[in-house]
Amino acid sequence: MLYVTVTLVQSRSTTANINLVARVVFGEARSETNAGQLAMTYTVVNRVNTPGFPKTVPDVLNQKYNNGRHQYNTLDSRKHDQEWQAEKARNTKTYRRAVNAATDALCGTKPDPTSGATFFCTKFNCTKRFENKNFVVTKEIRIGNHYFAIMGPR
Repeated sequence: MLYVTVTLVQSRSTTANINLVARVVFGEARSETNAGQLAMTYTVVNRVNTPGFPKTVPDVLNQKYNNGRHQYNTLDSRKHDQEWQAEKARNTKTYRRAVNAATDALCGTKPDPTSGATFFCTKFNCTKRFENKNFVVTKEIRIGNHYFAIMGPR
């Protein structure tokens, strides 16, 4: 069993995946603490590991709502892309923090502070909007300025 777990972590933690997730961390949580950035990153990892979500990091990040917008909203922002590229070119502290959060979660070197959350948002009780006919929020955790939702069957 340990071998299988290690294999899964290694397949998630490619340089390409780390860069993709770091870009999302930058756009969604750059002003958060390290714990807040790690928590946001784990929503990607948890989706990869949860039935009903895509099974790869790129596929999770490319998921869109019915209106065509990404579930990770930052990916729809050209401004965030430009800012990310500028930070990356200068190798700023903001860039490095995002990469570190992505690396820690994708490699499994730091534990998941959300205990399995697959969704997050910024207002109290906002996680209720993620409920549907099959799943309800069973636990909501606040880390920094974000609320993280752990879902369970209805």
